[in-house]
Amino acid sequence: MPKQYLMHHCLIAPPNMVDDFFANTVVYLARHDADGAQGIIINRPSGLQIKELLNDLDINADHVNPHEVLQGGPLRPEAGFVLHTGQPTWHSSIAVGENVCITTSKDILDAIAHNEGVGRYQIALGYASWTKHQLEEEIARGDWLICDSDMDLIFNLPYSDRWDAAYRKIGVDRTWLSSEIGHA
Repeated sequence: MPKQYLMHHCLIAPPNMVDDFFANTVVYLARHDADGAQGIIINRPSGLQIKELLNDLDINADHVNPHEVLQGGPLRPEAGFVLHTGQPTWHSSIAVGENVCITTSKDILDAIAHNEGVGRYQIALGYASWTKHQLEEEIARGDWLICDSDMDLIFNLPYSDRWDAAYRKIGVDRTWLSSEIGHA
C-alpha cells in the first residue's frame, strides 16, 4: 500500500499536549513527503497587525483589513509566509491543495496592501518542521490528531474557534477527551 502523506491536512494538538509552543494549536501542513513535513500554526495570533508588519516593510498598508499576523511556528520567526486562495501566480507561490497556495514572495504583500488580486489569506511569521519520519512517529504516539482542512478552518473562522472547529471536523467534543489517552 502506498504511503499516505498529509499535505493540505491539519494537525490538531490533543488537550494534554505538553509542548507549550504547540499546546492548543491547529497546524496546516503545507508540505509532507518522504523527506519530512512543514506546517503553519493557523490559530495562534502574534499580536502584530498585518498593517503594522507591512508598514515595517515600507509597504503602505492603509487599505488593509484589520487582521493579525499569525505566529506560524518556532522556526525562523523572522520569515514571513502567506497562505492564500487562488492559483500559484505569485513569484514563489506553491500550490498546496485545491485553491490553497503558500508563498514567501514580497510581491503578494504589495497586492495585499492594496486589496488587489488576493482573495483570502493568512500571513504567518515562522513555521513548524519535522524531519524524515518524525511526524509519523509523533502521530503514532498520539501526539497529534488529524483532520481535513477547509477554507473556513484556514481562512475564515476566528482564531480562537479553530481548535474546537478542528475537533468537530473529526466528530469529537474535545472536552470529553481524557488526558489519559489509552488508559482505561
